[in-house]
Amino acid sequence: MVKCIETGDEALKDLFKGLLSSGAVDGLILPQRAGKSVIYTLVTDPGKVKDPAIFAPSFGFNAANILRKWLIEDKVLGLVFKPCEARATIELIKLEQINPDAILLISVDCPGTFKNEDYTANTDEIGDKLTDEIKSKLSEKGVEVRAACTMCETKLGEIGDIGIWHMGLGSTTVVALSEKGEAALSKVEGITLGDKDIDRSSLQSEIKSAAESGREALKKELESLNDPLKLLDVLNDCIVCKNCRDICPVCYCKECFFEQSLGNPRGGDLLNIANTRGDVRIPPYGLFYHLTRAYHVCVTCIGCGACEDACPKGIPLTLIYPVVARNVQDLFEYVPGMDLEEPIPLTTYQEDELEPR
Repeated sequence: MVKCIETGDEALKDLFKGLLSSGAVDGLILPQRAGKSVIYTLVTDPGKVKDPAIFAPSFGFNAANILRKWLIEDKVLGLVFKPCEARATIELIKLEQINPDAILLISVDCPGTFKNEDYTANTDEIGDKLTDEIKSKLSEKGVEVRAACTMCETKLGEIGDIGIWHMGLGSTTVVALSEKGEAALSKVEGITLGDKDIDRSSLQSEIKSAAESGREALKKELESLNDPLKLLDVLNDCIVCKNCRDICPVCYCKECFFEQSLGNPRGGDLLNIANTRGDVRIPPYGLFYHLTRAYHVCVTCIGCGACEDACPKGIPLTLIYPVVARNVQDLFEYVPGMDLEEPIPLTTYQEDELEPR
């Protein structure tokens, strides 16, 4: 049984305006349409809420990335996020990068997304919601959903304070997921929450089964990289631009090793290394960089695939990060971004935490 209200897609604009005008939030970060593209906007004026595109299957970056250091105490932001973005937000809260009292987390059902450029090129055909029929037609044209989405198990907007659901339902439904969410919705004029029994367990089972199939397909590709030399071949084109690090929502170190002289040698430092070894690849440390990143994010990676999208060389980073991360997370029986109260494994110590695994 959940507290909810059926709104329909058309009423969502009024909902967001109401959250702002009622003072439930001081600002909203939400995706809005801009021509054929979808862009995130930070809106503080209810009159500037124009064309919310919260279900549009477009992914440019993980919006949780811009919230790091959101520690303000007296301002509340409403975040209208896809589940992977909501999970990243929760991980950043655990890592003390976001003040949980300063956000209202609103998660939205997401059946999968396309890269921004693919979505923009096929906007008229895709529309505002993704269906299996649309996916099939685009696949025939060689346009596929992002690899990360094929193995995602958390496509339902059931994370945070408010959920906006449409998958498996007859109409769009706004659901209070927490007391904070219920209090915020109750402030909006015209909204009266009612109790309703909504069971989407069979839909979740279908999503999980499809995700397992997608992950197995990617694992087969990953097996070919078990040989370090083959992995090095895949990373040969890496220019160590660090885009994957900068776009990753859970990679937040204040001082990165690869910005220091030892991790990013230049000029004389580079020559000193070459004199010691006889030669040094330029740019240096490509493989070491990715192995270090994989280690750093292996527990908190939420598998959004933003790293691969940001790579200018088209390196299949979804094979390296989300797939490897899932193996580590399974070891600790940890699902990042799903439970705010569950500590991140590598931030705690238990003498028998790996027994009998």
